[in-house]
Amino acid sequence: MNSKILRWAIIISIIIIGLGIYFVQFTALGYRMTVSLRDFQELDDNIYVYNSYGIDDKTILEVISEAKKRVRNFYGGLQSSPVIILSDDKKVLDKLNGDHDIMTAVFGNVYSYISVSSEYFDVDILAHEMTHAETHARLYKGKIWYSAIVPVWFDEGIALQNDYREQYSEETWVEKTDNGTNIISLDEMDTSEEFYKGTKEDRRFRYMLSRHELKNWIEKKNVDSVNELLERVNQGEDFDTMYFGYWS
Repeated sequence: MNSKILRWAIIISIIIIGLGIYFVQFTALGYRMTVSLRDFQELDDNIYVYNSYGIDDKTILEVISEAKKRVRNFYGGLQSSPVIILSDDKKVLDKLNGDHDIMTAVFGNVYSYISVSSEYFDVDILAHEMTHAETHARLYKGKIWYSAIVPVWFDEGIALQNDYREQYSEETWVEKTDNGTNIISLDEMDTSEEFYKGTKEDRRFRYMLSRHELKNWIEKKNVDSVNELLERVNQGEDFDTMYFGYWS
């Protein structure tokens, strides 16, 4: 009996180790989570730069500081500390599976990893992704697993409050929607599959709509209402009841 137990214990251990190796070596999230163990320079706390990045160190730190300031001013403080990964190497970007995006893991705590190539390195994109990280930190704290509990339009709409690019501005919204007469409903942008489908222009249109929606919501309420909503949804209350109840 003992030999059978030992044999099964060895088999299970081998399987677990194999899965761990696969996760770390062959998944984008695993690669990002172990970037501190790889051939990156740690420029500052949670800032990792791969060889021959197209931005100098001083500019990197200045732009990240400005992006962080936007997020701090918006939320009134910071609960997140995302890992920022900077690379222009195509093979590395393939392993990261993104050149201006965020991945979030939840294992009792919230861990966010932002990957940005120099092509997309600017304060708007960094502030956008860092706002995602802060939103996720507040929304998923204490959870043991990541499972989307707010619609994508809300998550993106919040991030866009700190992203000042002209393509998402109110002036662009007026032009592209004929001052609100040509829009799509929020429930057509709930999921990742719905929000990110179609052409680049299709996606940009949804980003613009979500920014406008959240801008109006925050102006009617205030940023403290965002904090309260995230806290109460984190505690198990229904998002739709909270969000649309605030509109009434």
